[in-house]
Amino acid sequence: MKVLPALLATSLFFSSGLYANDSAVIESLVNKDTVLTEDQQRLADTYKRMLRYYEQRNFSSTRSVRVLLSNYPHHVTPILYAAFERYPRHYRHIIKAAIDAEPAFTREIISVALNLQVADPADIVRIAVETEPSYAETAVSAVDEIQPSHLNDVIRVAVTTEPNTADGILRAHHQADPSKLATIIHTVLSAAPALGNYLTDTLSDLIGSNDSKTMTEAERDARRKRAIQLLRSAYQNGGINADQLEAIAARHQLTETDLSDIRTEY
Repeated sequence: MKVLPALLATSLFFSSGLYANDSAVIESLVNKDTVLTEDQQRLADTYKRMLRYYEQRNFSSTRSVRVLLSNYPHHVTPILYAAFERYPRHYRHIIKAAIDAEPAFTREIISVALNLQVADPADIVRIAVETEPSYAETAVSAVDEIQPSHLNDVIRVAVTTEPNTADGILRAHHQADPSKLATIIHTVLSAAPALGNYLTDTLSDLIGSNDSKTMTEAERDARRKRAIQLLRSAYQNGGINADQLEAIAARHQLTETDLSDIRTEY
């Protein structure tokens, strides 16, 4: 059943004055560098009118978002633009309702919240992880893409909110350059040092392939340097103990000199 035309026909009669009191808040939230396409803006305007209609029928902001996303999941971006602009103080409920309704769109949901600056990125990620922990790495990656200066903060929040997200977050960044990945390892293990006991396989996988027979000399050297950098970050945080360090080092054919380099503080 196509409810959109009927709802729009009804909603056009409602006054926009219902949300005039929030205009200053809305203005402060909107990122002027964020531009919807013409079609998305038209849809966002449509969904603003629908939200006013739902409000007249005593729908909460949470229920309105769920209803719209359940019926029009492919319009997640314009729906959320409309919802955040209409209910800027309800951002926690809106993010939770949106992820509850369409967890597969977590990246888009977080991206809209970040672009509209509805809250601090760490707060946005905390809400997302509490709502759906299995998409924690997706939420963190969205921050890394849009507001990378907040990456360490949101990783710390994600891991302390739900420690089981650490493995996914680390693996999601396996292609990052070694310096960045070492910083991420440091952040994860500083936030939850006890996780080191459960992440030894993850750390080993992050170092890379152990099949040295098919590697060139340059590739072997690059992998050795990567292993030293990542293991130093894990070991000097107390995330892995001496026995775990030696086990991983043996798996990747690191020498005693390499181990000494890992143990040396800089």
